Amino acid sequence: MTGRLARDEKIAAALAEAGDDLLTKARPLGTGIGGSSWLLQVAGEPVFVKRVPLTAVELANPHSTADLYGLPLWSHYGVGSAGGGAWRELEAHLMTSAWVRGGECENFPLLHHWRIRPGLPRPQADIEADVAFWHGDPGVRRRLEALAGSGTDLVLFLEYLPHSLADWPGDDLPLEEDLRHITDFLATKDVQHFDAHFANIVTDGERLHLTDFGLTVAASFDLSDAEAEFLADHDGHDRAYVLTHLVNRVVRGLRARPDARARNDFVRACAAGEVPDQAPLLRRYAPLAAVVNDFYFALHTESRKTPYPREAIAEQLARHPHGS
Repeated sequence: MTGRLARDEKIAAALAEAGDDLLTKARPLGTGIGGSSWLLQVAGEPVFVKRVPLTAVELANPHSTADLYGLPLWSHYGVGSAGGGAWRELEAHLMTSAWVRGGECENFPLLHHWRIRPGLPRPQADIEADVAFWHGDPGVRRRLEALAGSGTDLVLFLEYLPHSLADWPGDDLPLEEDLRHITDFLATKDVQHFDAHFANIVTDGERLHLTDFGLTVAASFDLSDAEAEFLADHDGHDRAYVLTHLVNRVVRGLRARPDARARNDFVRACAAGEVPDQAPLLRRYAPLAAVVNDFYFALHTESRKTPYPREAIAEQLARHPHGS
């Protein structure tokens, strides 16, 4: 940990002195709904760079963690949402980095530096199709149109961790231990990530680190009463979500990458007691995963307004309290 913090200090000091021309040396890694990602060398160290669109309404409300668009509560789920805004993402990184530096929890990448720069060209978006997917919600339209018209980027310079859990080939990492530790820790801080799929969990080959806070909701944000109630109702969401993805990962290893329907059917069968001998983790968590898989499948394929199965998830989580 000492070496990690020393490296962070070295990179942060170099970035504080560096001009914006440094960004021209970054190598592109990809572009998604939450922005573009890049790899940059700073002070002889690799740095992960994320450029997040910063909209005009966000520029007019600097560092506001309020919902500036009137988004529906159900847009918090990770089913293609454009997120709650760049300032929330920045604040989440500032919080998690403070927890790492303070020794509270090391399972997050450090934010070395951030700055605001002119934006890069945006990929063409089909706003009408996206709004239709979100049931024509006017808040979603305001958010998507603001993103499309954004000419500014919030640039985040983050600790580089070279592998995503989605691409990690083996089971030699403390997956269950770290996933439960991370989500339990966030819950004690009244924070839910809402998008902790395994492409958003990175590793150095030793521990897991949760990143990409575009959908994160925290009690410390400037929440409406409805958002605060939503967050309280979802206090077990992240733990259930990551354990479900862990179950799905095991299932993919047992079967030839079934589609979502076949996978969900298999998980339900495991929940009913038909568990392969070589997969004890399914015996523990298949009943929970069956509930979460069905909920997210309905969100994707039927309605983004599908009610959250709070009681069913809480019942399953109660069977596996922290430390069990």
